[in-house]
Amino acid sequence: MWVINYGHSKEKLKNRYDDSKIMTSLVKKQVIFFDLGDTLIYFDGNWDDVLRRSTKRLWKFLCKSGYPINREQFKLDFSNRMRGYYIERNKSLKEYTSACVLLDYMNDLGYSNPDDTIIREAMNAMYSVSQEYWNLEIDTTAILEWLQSNGYRLGLISNASDKDDVYALLRQFKLTDFFEQIIISAEFGLRKPHKEIFQEGLSLFSCEPEDCFMVGDRLDMDILGAKQIGMNSVWISRRSIHKENENLFDIRPDYEIQSLEELKVILENEI
Repeated sequence: MWVINYGHSKEKLKNRYDDSKIMTSLVKKQVIFFDLGDTLIYFDGNWDDVLRRSTKRLWKFLCKSGYPINREQFKLDFSNRMRGYYIERNKSLKEYTSACVLLDYMNDLGYSNPDDTIIREAMNAMYSVSQEYWNLEIDTTAILEWLQSNGYRLGLISNASDKDDVYALLRQFKLTDFFEQIIISAEFGLRKPHKEIFQEGLSLFSCEPEDCFMVGDRLDMDILGAKQIGMNSVWISRRSIHKENENLFDIRPDYEIQSLEELKVILENEI
């Protein structure tokens, strides 16, 4: 794994790699895939509080829409169902979606097949809480602009339980137009690191894995998935939950960076 370290002078770093095969093996790639959360944007809030408020806002929306559900019972039941969904999807890598969890719960309460519009608007209400706490990384826009101006094709591969939440965040930070293809597990049906969601990316771009990079913060999702199909992997570790325990994983990225700006070093084949 190549870790970019700016503690050395430019000349020392150049000498360090001149005799290695690393620099000569780096060639300009055609497609760069990005993860979203903790890669291009980051969350700055208390998740427990946000989840509590999200559930409350969802309950209020349902009540106003003609579904008089007991608040305490809803908070307990829906939270338990979502918790079970999160556990199961991490095992199976199948993305059932939070909308389906809500729909199943409503059916079990006797509200047979609520209107799709109600379910969609309910999800929008719920996710509007967490959307307030996402922030754009300081170097995101600059690197995406640089990549586009240098002829790279960009794709997004994101694990998420609700597709509209992802699209809302992309619009919120004016990121949508940077990406030629956007793959969201809630739409595709499978989560990273499943091979098929990465293969879908290759298919959409009609490219080979060795001509692509996957940039993400999760060793067990972004990096593992990329390596399974032979795609170049870049671990951005600045906000990764694996930053302090990476040795517990038998997963080694091809490159590790602390900022998105460092992608230029890799892609330009120079120090």
